[in-house]
Order: sequence, then structure tokens, then C-alpha cells
Amino acid sequence: MALSDAMPPFSSASDLIARARAAFQSGRHAEAEELAAEARSQDRASLDAIEILALAHRARGDDTGAERLLREAIAIDPRPRWPHDDLAMMLFDGGRIVEAEAACRAAIAADSGNPQPEMMLGNILSEREELVAGAAHLRRAIALAGEHPQLLANLGRNLQRQGALSDAEPLLRRAVAAMPDALPPLAWLAELLEQARRFDEASAMLDRAERLARAQGSDVTLQRAALLSRTEDWRDGLTLLDAEPKLSGAALLQRGRLRDRAGRYSEAWHDFETGKAALAAASGRRYARAEVERLIADLTSFFAPDRFAALTAAPVRDDVPQPIFVLGFPRSGTTLTEQVLASHSRLRAGGELPFVGELAAIATKRTRGAFPSHVNDLDAATRATLATDLRDHYLARAEAFGLLAPGTSFFTDKMPLNEVYLPLLRVAFPAAPLVAVGRHPLDVMVSAMSHDFTHGFNCGYRLEDAARHYALIDTLMAEWRKLPGIAPHRLRYENFVAAQRGETEALMAHIGLPMEPAQLAFHESQRFAPTPSYAQVQEPLNDRSIGRWRHYGRELAPARAILAETIARGGYAA
Repeated sequence: MALSDAMPPFSSASDLIARARAAFQSGRHAEAEELAAEARSQDRASLDAIEILALAHRARGDDTGAERLLREAIAIDPRPRWPHDDLAMMLFDGGRIVEAEAACRAAIAADSGNPQPEMMLGNILSEREELVAGAAHLRRAIALAGEHPQLLANLGRNLQRQGALSDAEPLLRRAVAAMPDALPPLAWLAELLEQARRFDEASAMLDRAERLARAQGSDVTLQRAALLSRTEDWRDGLTLLDAEPKLSGAALLQRGRLRDRAGRYSEAWHDFETGKAALAAASGRRYARAEVERLIADLTSFFAPDRFAALTAAPVRDDVPQPIFVLGFPRSGTTLTEQVLASHSRLRAGGELPFVGELAAIATKRTRGAFPSHVNDLDAATRATLATDLRDHYLARAEAFGLLAPGTSFFTDKMPLNEVYLPLLRVAFPAAPLVAVGRHPLDVMVSAMSHDFTHGFNCGYRLEDAARHYALIDTLMAEWRKLPGIAPHRLRYENFVAAQRGETEALMAHIGLPMEPAQLAFHESQRFAPTPSYAQVQEPLNDRSIGRWRHYGRELAPARAILAETIARGGYAA
């Protein structure tokens, strides 16, 4: 007998909805779906019926049908929260992150008091490294929903990744106190304490995390090894990782760095290559060589000297702090340079700011696609106004990041490989100091292979790709230096190590400020640099990483061939 045969001759829509909810809650999903469908046949716009139908579709694995129903509900009435929240969560769970972000933004537009999409959007942006914007949405979620411990933990983690350790620590501690059996906040707090050089506290917190991890069938071996690597017991960290039968890509890189420290160079290089391959496979990242070379060719053509000279530079905004652009390949010493600069009382560290990539997108839009591929389509009006538009966007973003506070003269932007778009920066900021940081290219290759980074169009996952990109950018910089007004101060890492005071004085003369004593003791700064180089810049200046490439002569042979011209241009030996 069909379910419809057992129904009374007529049931009101409200009765059908009540029975459908009871059936769904009891696990009778097919019955709930049929009851809800009958209710909707009486009232096509019944949001209650649509909600139950969407839940039933999801319960039987029909996400496409559920999505269609949720979008119907939003179209009927965009005010209720549940269709927005369920749609955003379903898209997120399905890995459709871009669509989930759009759904969250639509939910916030429909109801600015809804904390759920604020939380989701905060997490999405945080994972995408848009940390400042992510933190703003997480703070909004807390203001709306209260201090839920998971929200506190997520905001604390975001601030930790921004380098704001003093702001992050109390949030993580409150989350740990409220959720003592949750592993992530404990592990994050242990990591923060290690970053703050409070190693004993970090070890005690990691002990707590380890007990939880074991009970849950996981471990904190990699984090323990990373902590030990910063102490005189670093060999114990290597022993831990050597004992593991299978390591993640990140753990392989950590073991490789420790094996390098122990003088086990061939084993270290094997870990570097294997770890990078594992990380690339897990993330799907690759270096699109042909696309990158095409972009560089387009930019070189677009900014030919005569065309560059035809662009009108933006007037200098002398009412706000100015950017200092620290240029260089990842692992070349840019973090050290920023730490030296930020130790000055009139300078503020901006870190790896995402603004320059945004300027390229704006330039493409403002020129209606002329930038960077169709330079002959650029009209005179756009040439006259483009630079000012770019300047204003950059400074507006800097203000949103809190970098234009009174009392400072400059802030740093050290996003690696900003030099790709250096002519855009120069027309937008014709007086901004430029600092080009250099280091022996083969030392850079060793360091690049031993750390994970995505800069340089994901060039860092294979030695040959990293070397090709390094050579490509070095050749591009040689072209940019031919343009009027582009004459960066060159800071060679090896020279800085050999003559710290003199090199610091020369750097600050280029900036236009007197050197301050704190800059010679940059490693004592309480600022945390949220990059893989954070541990190195917390140590006194040393020469341990100079000439490191000599331990890997055979392994670096492919890179040496690719970088031959670059090495010679820099005056280095190979």
C-alpha cells in the first residue's frame, strides 16, 4: 500500500509539515520527503516544505537536488537565514570554495546580523591567506554570536599567522580553557609559544597536545621536532623524525633541514626533493613555465622605455606614510632586511602584502584588457590617470591593514617577486624607496628546496623550475633598471653579514632616515615575522648559510647550468 493511500482524504499543509519533520527526525527520510512534497503541492512557496525536501535530498546523497531547492528558497524569500547557511555550508563541504564565498557574501547582504556566514567567510579568507579581511569577519561573528570558543580559536590562529602573537595568545588560551579536549587550539598555542621563544612553556603545552593526539590516533611529532630544532637538543628532533616510517611532505622538509645541520647532505637533499614532490602532489600545484614566460614577454613589451616614459606618474601623497618595496627571490634575505628596517622607530613592517597582484588586475580592468598584452590599445586618457588610480587603491588597502598610522614615515612591502610588476609600482609611487636584496643564487636554491612556498607562480617545487624562474626574474630586473627612475638600492646578503653597520647605514641613507642602534640588534626585536625565516631573524647575525651550496655540488648541477649567466652577472663564483 502506498503512503498516499494511508493518508487522510485531506491533510493541511501545516499538518503535513509537522508529520514530515517528525518522520525526518526519526530517520524515515523517504516518508518525510513524500509528506513534504505533498505539502508543497498545496503551497509551492512553502519554505518549511522546501527545507525538509532539501534535507531529504542531502540525506540520500543528492546534493544537486538539495542545492536547487535551497536556491529556490532564497529566490522566494531571501530573508530567512537557514537557506543561505545551508547552501554555503554544502558548497564549502563539497570543495566549491569560490561559490561558498559568494553564498556567504549573499547571506551577509540579506541579513547583516547573521553570524554563521561571517564565521564561514572569515575561515575561508583566512585559509586563502587574506588574513586581515578574514580577521575582520571573525570579529564580526564574535560580536554577533558571542565569544564561542571555536570562534576565539579561529581568530587567535588568524592573528598568530599575521604575527600578532600578543593579541593571539589570550584568545587561544581562552579557547583551550573552554575546549580542553580539542587538539587544534592546544597545538596552535604550543606553536605560538615556540615562535615567541618561550620554549619551556611550548614544550609543556605540546606535552598536553601529545596526550590528546595519542588518544585520538594522531601525533605531534613534526611540531615536536620543529620545537627541538630551535634548541640545543635539535638532534633529538632529528632522532624523532628518523624513527618515523612515513613522513608528510612538510615533515620531510623539516627532517632534511636537520639532516643538513648534522652534515648528512645527500640524505638531506633526498628529503628536500621527496618532500617537495609530496607537497606538490597533495596541493596540485605546478609551475606553468610557458604561461609565465609569456607574461614576462608581455610585460617587457608593455614597459618598453618609450612606452614607460609615456605613462604619467602619480603625484606623491605626502600626507601618509610611504611604502618601501623590498624586492627579491624567496629565501634571499628579504625577511632579514625587513626586520632591520622595522627595528627603526619611524618604520613599520607590512610583511608580505597582497596589493601588488591586485594592482595588476586593476590595470587590466582599467585599460580594458590592454595591460599587459595589447599595449597599442592603451589610450591617452588611461595613460594619464592609471598611475593615480593604482596609488589610491594601494593606499586604501594599506589603510585597511592599519599601515597608515600616525607617527611613522614608512611601511615595508616585502611580498617576494614584486619586481615582476615593478614599473607599475614606480609610476604609482615615483618616490618610494626600492631595495633589491640579493644572495648567491645557488644558496638561494638550497634554501628554496628546503622550505615550502608558493611565491613565483609555484616555481619552488622543483629545482629546475626554481632556477628557471630565478634566471627569468634576474633578466627582467636587468631590463627594468634601464627604465628612468628605477634604481633600487642593492643589498647583498653576504656583504651585510660581513659589514653589518656599514651596510645598514647605506640602507638607511637610501631610505632617507638616520640609522638607529636598535637596527644593529634586530634579532632582539619583539616583533614576530610570520614567514619561514622567523627563526633565523630571531638569532644574532651569522654566516652559517653562506656557501651552503658547496655541500650540494652534484645535486645542484642542473641549476648551475640554468643560472650560469645570473651567477656571472652577480659576480658570484660557481
